[in-house]
Amino acid sequence: MATGITIASLDWGNRTPDRFIDAAVKNADVLNLFTLIDNVKSKVQVPIFSGDLNWGSDLCVFDPQSTNAIDEKEMTVTNWKWAYQNCKTALQTSYRSKMLKQGANNAETMDAQFGEWTYDYFAKLSSEKVVTLAASEIRTELVGDAAVIDYDMGTAAIDETNILDKMKGAYQLLSNDLLNQLFGGADREFKPAFLMNANMVQSYQLAIAAAYTTVYDGYAEGKIMPFLGMDIILFNTMADGEIILTNPSNLVMVVDDYADTNAINAEYEAKVSSDYIWGQFTIGFSYLKGGDIVFAADLS
Repeated sequence: MATGITIASLDWGNRTPDRFIDAAVKNADVLNLFTLIDNVKSKVQVPIFSGDLNWGSDLCVFDPQSTNAIDEKEMTVTNWKWAYQNCKTALQTSYRSKMLKQGANNAETMDAQFGEWTYDYFAKLSSEKVVTLAASEIRTELVGDAAVIDYDMGTAAIDETNILDKMKGAYQLLSNDLLNQLFGGADREFKPAFLMNANMVQSYQLAIAAAYTTVYDGYAEGKIMPFLGMDIILFNTMADGEIILTNPSNLVMVVDDYADTNAINAEYEAKVSSDYIWGQFTIGFSYLKGGDIVFAADLS
């Protein structure tokens, strides 16, 4: 019999006012910057719009040479589930048995304090899974997409001595559209940004500290200084030595139900005095335009 522990008397689906996937996004700020596509059961065709204006100088001639176009990209979602079983006898011989309800036939298998911690911790682990999926699925697609702008940073380890040069190299490959967004005063949401993990951000912070003789605003508070007008965004599940340079809204999160409060469920089975606890969600990650992404990594 499994010896896991939880509490069945709590209403798991409504244990917190935060929606499950919404809570996962709140636990990872980077996901909050992605474009969200909701209500997808299997796959969705996402429209990608483009257009060009053709200019002339004769005011008396109507020459309709301007164009626009609709492309589309298929994005898919995947089902994910975990399961957990706990028998109520697991804590009967521990000190926490003093906090359990009296009687052999009640449905409580664990005291409320630890039950609440268990819910929050399982939700945290689920959030970590979502962010891990985001990094792995996007990276897999980037590697196989010929439209993505590749920047080979070589085999040398990235640290504070070379990270600024590598970031400059990626910056020099930005598409014209992204440069226009950067220089044209676009909203912060649509400006290109550097996405990297915590080790890379640390190297960047050390490099900036060494490069500046004066302290920049926010240094003491640990704020991250923009680089060449672009934000540095923590995407902690990315691999060491890799950088994604794009506007964050170009990245996409596809979900079945953003407001799914029942992504964690529990059911008590009296015949075996056990809680059956499980979580499940449907989610996928992609991006809109590969040509607006610079992927910097060891590509050898």
